[in-house]
Amino acid sequence: MISIQAILFDVGGTLRANITKDQRDYSTIRGLMDFLGEDGDPAVFIEKIQKGESRYRKWCQKSLLELTEADLWSQFLLPDKPVEFIRENAIKINQMWRDSRLKNILPDAVETIRELATRGYVLGVISNTTSSLEAPRMLEEHGISRLFSVTLLSTVYGRRKPHPSIFLEASRAIGIPAHHCAYVGDRPSRDVVGARQAGFGEVVMISHNGSGHAEADVDEGLLEVPTPAMQPDYTIHSLSELLKIYPAIRHSSINEQNPYPDSSVLYDAAMSTMWSVGQKMPFNQTFVTARQAGFARFELNHQVTPELYSQWDRNLYYISTVHDPCPAIYLNDDLKQNDYMISSLDENCRRKGVDLAKRTIEVACELGARSVVLHPGMIMCDWSRENRLRELFEKGLKGTQEYEAVRNDLIAHRNLHAPAHFDQVQKSLVEIVNFARPTGIEVGLENRYHYYDIPLLEEMQVLLDICDEDWWGFQYDCGHAQTLDALGLCNHKDWLLRYSRRIIGCHLHDVRGIRDHQMPGVGEVDFRMIAAYLPDTALRTLEVSPRLSIFQLKQGMETLCQAGCVQSINILVEESTC
Repeated sequence: MISIQAILFDVGGTLRANITKDQRDYSTIRGLMDFLGEDGDPAVFIEKIQKGESRYRKWCQKSLLELTEADLWSQFLLPDKPVEFIRENAIKINQMWRDSRLKNILPDAVETIRELATRGYVLGVISNTTSSLEAPRMLEEHGISRLFSVTLLSTVYGRRKPHPSIFLEASRAIGIPAHHCAYVGDRPSRDVVGARQAGFGEVVMISHNGSGHAEADVDEGLLEVPTPAMQPDYTIHSLSELLKIYPAIRHSSINEQNPYPDSSVLYDAAMSTMWSVGQKMPFNQTFVTARQAGFARFELNHQVTPELYSQWDRNLYYISTVHDPCPAIYLNDDLKQNDYMISSLDENCRRKGVDLAKRTIEVACELGARSVVLHPGMIMCDWSRENRLRELFEKGLKGTQEYEAVRNDLIAHRNLHAPAHFDQVQKSLVEIVNFARPTGIEVGLENRYHYYDIPLLEEMQVLLDICDEDWWGFQYDCGHAQTLDALGLCNHKDWLLRYSRRIIGCHLHDVRGIRDHQMPGVGEVDFRMIAAYLPDTALRTLEVSPRLSIFQLKQGMETLCQAGCVQSINILVEESTC
């Protein structure tokens, strides 16, 4: 059992109670309007700012970036005002806006904090907030600021929970490794998920109403998000209950083994269970091993059977993405043989494919995942032309007269058979959009490995146009794009030029010739080119063969980091000896 040396706290909803979202002090609002030279109804002004907040939150929830007060107000909340004036006065403006809503520290917070400090715990704050003043001022007003060794605010740090870097930065700041830290918060989707990804030893959730963990953020106007399947180590209903959980520190027990002994960095990326399925080790052990290698989170791929799905510890390992269909009730070959595809010309089979996609979205909701990867189907016809083209490529005959003849015949054959299947895909995706819209799950349509798969470059635009909302987009697979480029069928870079702004997530792996899912750095994929097009919001996932060793996984991730496709977070801190 790991001993806890440090306890770090959320602020809103944890140390401080929040009043309802719409309850504003109009005298403070009028003072802010006077300062800004605004006339009119305060209610109209409030609505204007709240619309700007909504736009900002949609952006920051996906990117997990947090702006300074100056950037927030000049770019999102008051972009129509003189930029220099807003930036110079942003901290004052922001605090007046925040002060228009009442907030109170919880009644037992002060005494609990003092007692925990007396018991020897190092204390800190990790808070998502747009104010650089509010939390420090609150701690100072209640005479407990000196008891906190670190106060890490997202608006100052630039990242927000659940990004693991803000947790690890706090760990470094206090000089105590993450596995000796506990985190106390009230939002599972950011507090449990972020702390678990960072490797914190324990997580405590406070639930004031006793009815579970609500996920709509009253304080900051965040969107509804799925509640993760991950559970905290403890659930409390008042801060004073922490005193039952954390007795006085026994200093002789602070050097237990790190549960992630091989990690010196944490990669801001997921590991696809493509690597896990087929390993000799038990399925859950592959999660342990990948986490030790530095992967912050995981993608469940479409080879995870119901049996495997039951074998991993969902309280420790966060699933950021689920790849349709998952769990795999039917194996991939069975799906194709039975034509259980959203592209099927048989209506019963098409409905089966839609139902499988819906089930995957439901699983993503159950897990609190962020996104689903969706295969938009395939064309059921004679594939011998593509098979022949690939044979010729492997023999080094690309560019020959025979190769070009087969390639042209393949293109004409696909053009002949694609329209009917593509119509079915569009029909299916309309149903899936209507099903997925209220869930909060992002859906990424993946570019595919085979030429007879759907979609090709032009087809992707039609499918993206079905829904112009930002949760519906493109799952970019660099290996698939590279393979079709190598075959002379579709230019790799064109996918990025046309659809980079719609990227939900990306699968990263290398390609040798037309053999994909290789270790990054051993093939022909230009990862530096890719890095220039990946948006900040894109979920990065390593999707490689189970043949790769742990050493090769690390080598591949270092290649991706050096190219700029993935960021790494240093997690080493000097062990505390006090």
